[in-house]
Amino acid sequence: MKLKISMVLIAVTIVLMATSLGAVAAFVLIRNNASSRVIDQLQIDQAATEVGAKIANFLEKGPLALTRMQRLVDERFLDLDDSERMSTYLIAEMRADRDLTWLSYSNAQTGAFIGVTRREGMLVLNRAAIEVDGGKPREWEIRADGSRVALAAVLQVPYDPRTAPWFLLGLQAFQPRWTDLYKFAEGEWGVSTVLRMRSPAHVDVGGVATADFHLRVVDEFLSGLRIGRGGRATVIVPQPLDDPVVLGGAALPPEMKTALDGMKHNVSTRDRRDTRVATGAFGNLVGNAPIVMDIRALATASGRPWFLAVMVPAEEINGPIQQATRDTLLVILAFLAVGAVVAVGMARLITRPIWKISEDMRRVGELHLSTAAPPPSFINELDMMGQTLAAMKACLRSFALYVPRELVRATLSSGRDIEPGGEIRTLTVMFTDVADFTKIAEPLSPEQASRELSSYFDILEDAITESGGLLDKFMGDGTMALFNAPNLLPDHAARACEAALTVQERLVPFNAQRQAEGVMPFRTRIGLALGQAMVGNIGSSHRLAYTAIGDVVNLSSHLESLSKVYGTAILADGAVWESSGNQFEWRHLDRVAVAGREALVELYELLGRKGEVESEKLRIRDWHEAALKSLIEGDFDTAERGFAAIVGVDPRDHAAGVLLAYTSETRQTLVAARASGWRGVHVYTSKRPI
Repeated sequence: MKLKISMVLIAVTIVLMATSLGAVAAFVLIRNNASSRVIDQLQIDQAATEVGAKIANFLEKGPLALTRMQRLVDERFLDLDDSERMSTYLIAEMRADRDLTWLSYSNAQTGAFIGVTRREGMLVLNRAAIEVDGGKPREWEIRADGSRVALAAVLQVPYDPRTAPWFLLGLQAFQPRWTDLYKFAEGEWGVSTVLRMRSPAHVDVGGVATADFHLRVVDEFLSGLRIGRGGRATVIVPQPLDDPVVLGGAALPPEMKTALDGMKHNVSTRDRRDTRVATGAFGNLVGNAPIVMDIRALATASGRPWFLAVMVPAEEINGPIQQATRDTLLVILAFLAVGAVVAVGMARLITRPIWKISEDMRRVGELHLSTAAPPPSFINELDMMGQTLAAMKACLRSFALYVPRELVRATLSSGRDIEPGGEIRTLTVMFTDVADFTKIAEPLSPEQASRELSSYFDILEDAITESGGLLDKFMGDGTMALFNAPNLLPDHAARACEAALTVQERLVPFNAQRQAEGVMPFRTRIGLALGQAMVGNIGSSHRLAYTAIGDVVNLSSHLESLSKVYGTAILADGAVWESSGNQFEWRHLDRVAVAGREALVELYELLGRKGEVESEKLRIRDWHEAALKSLIEGDFDTAERGFAAIVGVDPRDHAAGVLLAYTSETRQTLVAARASGWRGVHVYTSKRPI
């Protein structure tokens, strides 16, 4: 009886599907024209938002550079009166960001000017002082090795920046501000970000710092930017007494140039305080080449507003919609034709449920749990078996989300009940934590924060599992992972290091996408420690957890916390360094005593794999280890000079800055330190030394 009813239901289902698909096709054809216009506007708005974010990120490099300089001055890593150190810092910043044209500092009291620029592939240092050579600028080429070669200055007349309009604007700029377009001293048009620099000791003393962009640099950036296949973006810069300047317009197709010319007048007459979206337009602008356009104010330029114009060929947006409509009609016709063939072949599907259930049961034993629904069957017993098997797989999938998959697979393979117990085993333990997670989660709803954290945890778990480790538990935004349990891994220390590096590498594109969406990045701190621990099924008689307990677990947590102090991404103890082999580059960071441990701990920063770490980073590593050796031996003067040299070359090296401050403080109590038996140990008295 069930066989006949099933066949009737199959036939009715095919008829209903054909009728429904026909109605859907008719609706799609009727609504296509109206929906195309809505989709056009939505897609061009999305494209304009994304391009605006890219341009804003490009121009934001100027304010970021100046804010970073002021922070270093406030923290006394940078002295406004030390011209040589200021020159070194500006050179390092220009090397780090190749999009900046100029980076400079001008003293408000003396008129002394220090600037670094790019010219004909060279990095050029420019300095001028009223009391030197009558105020005429002097220039040097900065070679790759840091040496300087004197050049003939482009300008041969005295230069006092205090007379420049940008300087007067900068004296009033306690936050980064943008200038209007102006012609630089070397003759090129550009725009500058200005910020007043103040000394922490004397707030009335200081000067003005600038981060400059030649319009040529912005123009080249926009000319190379593409939206889809044929879309373009330009920036219109209104001028008070002249026609607007168009950046990125040289490479526009003729129809886009015509469309843009029609909008330039509206932009030039717009009130400078009006930063609303200017217009969104669609139409046949040139012949049969419709263009979808969006023009909006670019809020990054805080002086006279700039306007972003995004243009995309209409065919590129709604062409896929038309093609999808045609494809839908073809699929419907094909489906109706196949339906007849399927009805004839139903008899052949009698054996398929039996084979599918048998194969699924075999794979369940290996913990390969597919999410496919059980195949329908007209045999009642087989239908019930399929539904029961699907429910069992769903339960096992849920169970595997709460317990590491390796443990579930081992339990299924053993066929025995889990019992409490464990063993002493040498492990490498990894702790991770997200820096400033409270700030990341604060603007998000609980649902959004949960989704963001879940995506982040996917990256961690994949990297740890691929290296053979076990992600043991989640602790808020932190995790704990084990290497060498439950599976034996002779090279567990090296595998843990590889997992840590993989996590940091995969977070780079993950964070780039987040920053493009205007969301704070996930910066992860990792602590690695190696030692013996009790590992196994630990808990009560009613509830167990597979985990590890021991001093090495606490030490790994300490190291993750210390990463915040030293500004490191991956921090390990000496046992991990010694056992990881020779395939990684390390920096011996410090020798410390942490809370709860009598033995000292050698700290090592994992820099990367051999052959992949920059030579400059290795050179600074060698300086750091030499300075640390002097500190341990009690030669505080040599140690202080060494750490100061590192900070001078790379002010962003937070670890060197921490040890410089610690060495200076310890040197002041030198006699007391030696009297107490100085061992060169940096003592921390709390678990979270911050």
